[in-house]
Amino acid sequence: MLDYSGIEIGKKYDRPWLATKWGFANYRPFGKGVFCPRGGGQINLFVTRIKQESLEPYNDYISGEYLFWEGEKRHGHDKRIANAKVNHEEIRLFYREIHHSSFEYKGLVELIDFKPSADTPSKFVFKLFHDQSASDDLAMHEKDLVTLPETERESVIKARIGQGIFRKELIEMWEGACAVTGVRLPNLLRASHIKPWRFSTNSERTNRYNGLLLLPQYDHLFDKGFISFDDDGHIVTSRALDQIPPSQLGINENDRLRSLSDPHLAFLRYHRKTLLIRLTDKN
Repeated sequence: MLDYSGIEIGKKYDRPWLATKWGFANYRPFGKGVFCPRGGGQINLFVTRIKQESLEPYNDYISGEYLFWEGEKRHGHDKRIANAKVNHEEIRLFYREIHHSSFEYKGLVELIDFKPSADTPSKFVFKLFHDQSASDDLAMHEKDLVTLPETERESVIKARIGQGIFRKELIEMWEGACAVTGVRLPNLLRASHIKPWRFSTNSERTNRYNGLLLLPQYDHLFDKGFISFDDDGHIVTSRALDQIPPSQLGINENDRLRSLSDPHLAFLRYHRKTLLIRLTDKN
């Protein structure tokens, strides 16, 4: 049985690190999309949305709280995955947007739909136990939050849902306008954490320098690691967006933060290092 202690939902891991963690000499045992360790009880999916051109072009992706996944071409694990619930086997998901980048651990998933096929890959739909939404984060950290004084607890909770003092301070800092475009539409702007709320300390969760006030397209791309900003505030785009013109995403390659303070820098460096989707020389 594999040990998942120290592997956190939402954090990224590469295969060599996991091989060391699990006591393998290398990552060959789980170099493909499905890994079922000896002893049974566990099924691990390693899913890549944008694959290398030389590999089978499976159409695998996450949308909201669901993973849409095409099974193996030779159907090697179809029946086992389809019968996982009956056989009391857990299915865990490691997911990445593009090849040669680290996998984000998504935790447990549950099969909710299965369409078998003989001539083409079977189609599976899984529901994520943790969609990393605000409600999911609050539920995961409930035990920590109840220990806080009521006033502090309320501030920390509201910071996760982009409300309360955290949002108020970001509106004041960015003068009621998007930190990138300067557009003044307060009802549309989102109070976005730079270092994600789930990985922050309580003081970081309410720290205004750990936040950006953004239009929805910037907020979503930033939250998912498709864009970040360098120490001078210039936009940094992930290679996962190489095939999509910035204009189609509602962003501009010359975008930059309108202002930046020294206290922002540590949070932005964390985001670039930990959240930004980067290509490496590892599989």
